[in-house]
Amino acid sequence: MRKGTTVEFQQQRRQIIGTGLAALGMASLAGLSAPVFADNQLSKNSTDQNNCSRLTEQQVAQFGIKAPSFTVETPEGEILTLSRRLRVARRYQDLMYLSYQNESSIHVYDSVSLLPRYEILFDAELGTLKDFAVSESGDVFVLLTGQHTIAHLSSNGAFIKSIGEFGIDEPQQLNGPSSLTVDSLGNLHVWDAGSRQIKVFTPNNQFVRQYGQARFSSVRTVRSIDGREALVVLGGALGDREWRFTQDGSALPSL
Repeated sequence: MRKGTTVEFQQQRRQIIGTGLAALGMASLAGLSAPVFADNQLSKNSTDQNNCSRLTEQQVAQFGIKAPSFTVETPEGEILTLSRRLRVARRYQDLMYLSYQNESSIHVYDSVSLLPRYEILFDAELGTLKDFAVSESGDVFVLLTGQHTIAHLSSNGAFIKSIGEFGIDEPQQLNGPSSLTVDSLGNLHVWDAGSRQIKVFTPNNQFVRQYGQARFSSVRTVRSIDGREALVVLGGALGDREWRFTQDGSALPSL
């Protein structure tokens, strides 16, 4: 536990009030273990678990994993203990990877025993984490705020290289990447908000293809991409629309 900032306190306060979860909010304010969740890269459903890696907030809550906590001091001098909001939750094989707001790390848990295994720490100067995906070798591919590239990190968080480059003129360029997944071949599928399509790279920074523009040109919000065999994209104003693609970008019927 560490002492948080006034900004973090205000973020938590807005989230508690905005959701109307009074009981959950009081539990957090009292220092109890009730988790507080953010609507970011969390899955909206629990279907297709063999293909998809994202976890729902309900699944994480059912596991009983306690969110990291921090303390803040209010302007009146009162010390409050708050729970961090979950931002991204993914499961790969026998491990769960959880990322919380305002932390430069990813917490890794055993998905069977639910015990913590290790923590992937990365340089806070890289930026705030938006999304991540993990390869079969354990390398982590991260999207960060303010960055138009993918950060390739080792399993212990060491920076290896950047994938992609900023721009709007060439197919391999990125302009606002916000969600990604790793397919069964090890390729990265990245939702690029600026071009309204999905771009595919190898882990060695080779551009492979782009796809989906015809499907997403009129879609205002794309929330996440997931999947190893079939690629599953969730979006729409309520996050309840789904699009599916093969690894080569061909459209599939939605389930």
